[in-house]
Amino acid sequence: MQKLFKIIIFTGTFLFCFLYKAQVGINTTTPNSNSALDINASNKGFLPPRVALTSESSPAPLTTHVAGMVVYNTATINNLVPGLYLNDGTKWQQVSTFSNNNGTVTTKIKYRGRNLDTNGYNKPTLQIPTMNLEFRFATTSGSTYLEVRLLSAPSSNVTYYANELWFGTSTSGAIQSVTFTPANWNVWSQALSNGVWNNPWGYQYQISTRDGVVPGSNDLLTGNFYGFNNFNNGAGANNEMYVLAFEQY
Repeated sequence: MQKLFKIIIFTGTFLFCFLYKAQVGINTTTPNSNSALDINASNKGFLPPRVALTSESSPAPLTTHVAGMVVYNTATINNLVPGLYLNDGTKWQQVSTFSNNNGTVTTKIKYRGRNLDTNGYNKPTLQIPTMNLEFRFATTSGSTYLEVRLLSAPSSNVTYYANELWFGTSTSGAIQSVTFTPANWNVWSQALSNGVWNNPWGYQYQISTRDGVVPGSNDLLTGNFYGFNNFNNGAGANNEMYVLAFEQY
């Protein structure tokens, strides 16, 4: 009876303290008042749940997308690599850190088979939210182009400048630019393509803006776009490999 009484007293005291104090502290008696959970350690780390994600767009193995959910992905599949991922409510994004002075962030997609108009351009696109850019290869009426558009409407006209280099049977370069307006921001443009990409060549673009990705912000956002195009390399239209990548720095 006395043991039961002690258990009741202990449980009641714990529940009272938990309900009275909204913060929970681990290895600390004074958790930060702005945190729900405050973990204190000098020689240990935080180990998040380790799961095998299946794609950026699928919540699996979770049942639904939850904004703010953090996991460590263990799988290498569908452009996913092992690492820490954050869910924005609609998809998974790998957590990366860089600044104006340190680090780069590389985003890429790879697939086989031409992105044909007759198939409704069903291949993946390369999205770069920090640059507000979306890239794709598109084969229209038998000719392949590099196409680009914005992910969201700009407040005013914004021009992206690109120093282009291509290499294959020969090497050369050019200076390209594309301007988007609040009216045409989501229309695919071939302005950076510099003609038809009907050869198995590689391409590199150094891309930046004059007044900032957000017009007038004068930000320092810039990066390299890489395109690997295996058009007509002998593998067949359904087996040619295509790669699009962007290195933010």
